[in-house]
Amino acid sequence: MFKLNKFLYILRKKFVKRGAFMLVACGIAEREGKLLVCKRPSGVPYAGAWEFPSEELAEGETLENCVKTAFFDRISAVLAENRAIFAFDSACVPGCRLFTFKVNFFETKMSLNGYEDARWVRKEKLCRLRLHPDSVIIVKEIENFS
Repeated sequence: MFKLNKFLYILRKKFVKRGAFMLVACGIAEREGKLLVCKRPSGVPYAGAWEFPSEELAEGETLENCVKTAFFDRISAVLAENRAIFAFDSACVPGCRLFTFKVNFFETKMSLNGYEDARWVRKEKLCRLRLHPDSVIIVKEIENFS
């Protein structure tokens, strides 16, 4: 992970200061064959679309800490573990790169902050939801891993 974080530091220094590059950490939580998805609130782009919990990387933050922040700050869940699985360029935000993590978190009662709703959905039923375009990419990648 050290090499990845050094690479991100260089990217940030080169692009973020010019406002041309955004990095996002996204967590994929699975429990009993279901994945956790959250509904975007009104007043934001793609309002009402479902997505995997995610957070924009803050200055000086590591990706691992960013995905922990996404779960703790947005759904009040403390991660037990996380591991990077893949990265891709956003389908709807030019200059944005998403890093996905497989996560497990301690059982807690979820308290949403920044999302309208959250639910556990079977993989095969995700396609019935109105997914955020980047979440569609994630679902396709997850299918390739199965």
